[in-house]
Amino acid sequence: MTNQILIVGSGVNGLVLAKVLQQRDIPFLILEKNSQFFENPERTVALTNDSIRFLNALDKNLDINAWATPVNNMLLYQDTELNLSLNMDEQKISTICQLDTLHSQMRKGLEKTIIMGQEINAMKESEGSITLHTVSESYKGAMAFGCDGINSSLRGLSEFVVDEWYYGQKAYVALVEAEHKNEAHQFFSQSGTLAFLPLSLDKQYYSIIFCTNVTTDPLNELNTLIKNNAKHLSIGEVKSISGGHDLKHHSAKSLYSGRVVLCGDAGNSFHPMAGQGLNLGIGDAMHIADNLDKIISGNLPAMNDYSAKRNAKNAQMTWIIQSLFGAFGNSAGLSKAVLNEGMKFLDKFPKAKEKIIEFANKN
Repeated sequence: MTNQILIVGSGVNGLVLAKVLQQRDIPFLILEKNSQFFENPERTVALTNDSIRFLNALDKNLDINAWATPVNNMLLYQDTELNLSLNMDEQKISTICQLDTLHSQMRKGLEKTIIMGQEINAMKESEGSITLHTVSESYKGAMAFGCDGINSSLRGLSEFVVDEWYYGQKAYVALVEAEHKNEAHQFFSQSGTLAFLPLSLDKQYYSIIFCTNVTTDPLNELNTLIKNNAKHLSIGEVKSISGGHDLKHHSAKSLYSGRVVLCGDAGNSFHPMAGQGLNLGIGDAMHIADNLDKIISGNLPAMNDYSAKRNAKNAQMTWIIQSLFGAFGNSAGLSKAVLNEGMKFLDKFPKAKEKIIEFANKN
């Protein structure tokens, strides 16, 4: 049996698992289907305190807090009306960074283990090993981790049973210069959700994440929403946006099959309104790290425990997102008034808000 571990996908989740294996001196290869890394400076991610502690412990040179942007307050609005302010005295509630920067920092020290242009098109399992085939090569390992995202080829080849549905929205991102005061703002409207996340680079910016069901020009709709709902943020006209992919949720019934283990978006994907997708994927890697020897040896109780516990956490987050999506995205009339009053009532209880923040920072 080979002791080598195969990681399919060189996104952040794949790199996190690689750092875990590297730290334990376990040999591995990362197989990436693309021939080059694609960059988009407009894409950002929100990291929980759990994620930052874990990543910094994996690589002492990473030091995320030195270059990422802390969020000290999150303000939630229904249209123009402020409903809830989430903050804790002298404590950040989240951390924002460019995905490209995080990815490039995570790649350091792993460059020689990443093989580009290797799209998996077949696989074969035998006793104690798994072999993955591309058009030109074959790779043999003791275990394969599927970290290849929402359209995971490894998940498809392994015939995982998956539940999925579409939200009827597309997601767009933009980056605009603006003074942010380390505050994040999220607006809920009939046409979708609009988030402004603080980002400090050479200057201060807002990272905009716009999820919408409109079928007209999304850039025009974005600027109209900013003008009508977010005048107080003093944001100028957004000149361009990127993205436009359909938002869908999917969840694998089990996170392992034979010698294939799914991690991150390959196993579960989420609506970006809660900003938890990457963190839950890092949570998957944290569980694997705590039970690494058993999982890479194919220990069934350990695999069952991983699948059950992580899917329970993912189901919990799915329920929260679905509740927010249903309540804010479709509220009208009396239900909207009740929701607004309920959120304002919650805003008066600091302990309750602390519990929300505490839960949101657990992976």
